Amino acid sequence: MLNSASTAAALVQMQRRRILVVGDVMLDRYVDGSVSRISPEAPVPVLDKARDTVMPGGAANVVFNLAALGCDVRLLSVTGDDAAGRQLASLLGGNMAVDFHQVIDTARPTTTKTRFRAEGQQVLRVDDEVVRPIEPALQDQIMASLENTLADTDLIILSDYAKGCLPPALIARVIKAANKAGKQVIADPKLTDFSIYSGSTVLTPNLTELRRAHPEAGNELEDIAKAASQLAKDAGISAILATLSARGMLLAEASGEWFHVPARSHEVFDVSGAGDTVVATLAAALAADVGMKPAIELANHAAGVVVCKSGTAVVSPGEIITATSPTPTTTDWDDAANACREWQEGDHRVGFTNGCFDLLHPGHIYLLKAAAKQCDKLIVGINSDASVRRLKGETRPVQTAEQRAAAIQQLSFVDGVAIFGEDTPLELITAIQPDFIFKGGDYKADEVVGGTVVAAKGGNVVIIPTHGSHSSSALIER
Repeated sequence: MLNSASTAAALVQMQRRRILVVGDVMLDRYVDGSVSRISPEAPVPVLDKARDTVMPGGAANVVFNLAALGCDVRLLSVTGDDAAGRQLASLLGGNMAVDFHQVIDTARPTTTKTRFRAEGQQVLRVDDEVVRPIEPALQDQIMASLENTLADTDLIILSDYAKGCLPPALIARVIKAANKAGKQVIADPKLTDFSIYSGSTVLTPNLTELRRAHPEAGNELEDIAKAASQLAKDAGISAILATLSARGMLLAEASGEWFHVPARSHEVFDVSGAGDTVVATLAAALAADVGMKPAIELANHAAGVVVCKSGTAVVSPGEIITATSPTPTTTDWDDAANACREWQEGDHRVGFTNGCFDLLHPGHIYLLKAAAKQCDKLIVGINSDASVRRLKGETRPVQTAEQRAAAIQQLSFVDGVAIFGEDTPLELITAIQPDFIFKGGDYKADEVVGGTVVAAKGGNVVIIPTHGSHSSSALIER
């Protein structure tokens, strides 16, 4: 059973794992507003539009989930030669962790789903798509790109949304190439004939998809497990992970072994894209060699977070750690100062870094890990909730200071956390007297708050370059 510390360790292992995603991408558009009247032209509601937003969907949402977990991702997919395809490419191109190999099909539009919502509830969805299989020449382009990058890939995901990018012949070619190269394959299926995915490591259908492939599957967990095991055995698949909505997840192996993980969410707001989060988290964990059962538990925690959000959302490492209910830690200045004094008396070099750390993300993990490598003990200063509000606005922080501190404390390379209520950590730095101050980004050492304090005792300010394009603000906006 995963606890918060082992969850944090697994998330750290996921950083920079290389995942290749092949599948159907789409643009998810949300038109939000309010309804207060019926049209005089027809008995339909009139939506007064307040906001129009777009998000990458389908396989692109899987990719964004992987990037949010800290993986490097290459995406192979097909779009139309249209505005939606260019917008999708722009959204993906804005994430430095994503390499999008865009294959253009001039004979089809980019799949776009437009959802009209009033007070958060869908009133209409309009789909613009062509779902016929892509031509053999486009399949060859995808295979050529896949074969060029396969050696540098840790794991492959087939994200099948039945929009034409993954016809059976291409699925078979991808899995054959992956098996030959010794790479694991996770397939999120839409086809009812699971034998098409033969050779996959894990298939991830929901219960409806499982029953389409095996209509006799019952409703009891034992019956579902039996049906899934039989399907896996018959199809030549190592295991099937069935997502059961409010009942969690069930993994059934071709051997007949199975286990069930109950759902974690207490409040469901929107299940859009939850399956993408499950696939992404499972893939990242398996690529990091954390083991099948811990990987599924991590995916279950991630799913419990994402269904509480609106739209095709993603989850951050900090949210997953928080979902495991980490033990509250001491954040008192006196405790931190006393610990630093004892460490320094034992000839340990003490480092310090600080920030809001709202929704702990891969950029934060990179900074903290890099800082810890350059000192013996690392203390992290965290802005209080009131301090974050002054710096970031009234809608922040998303997580309380206690939640943020508890999540960071689970990282094995962090030795202490202290919360400060001022706009800068100068008073905290003065109290704990670290030997090093670490700061991320484009700061100059002589501009860093507290630099004179460590310089007075012979210490240094160390600037650690920013890692990728990760930011809490971007996560919250998405």
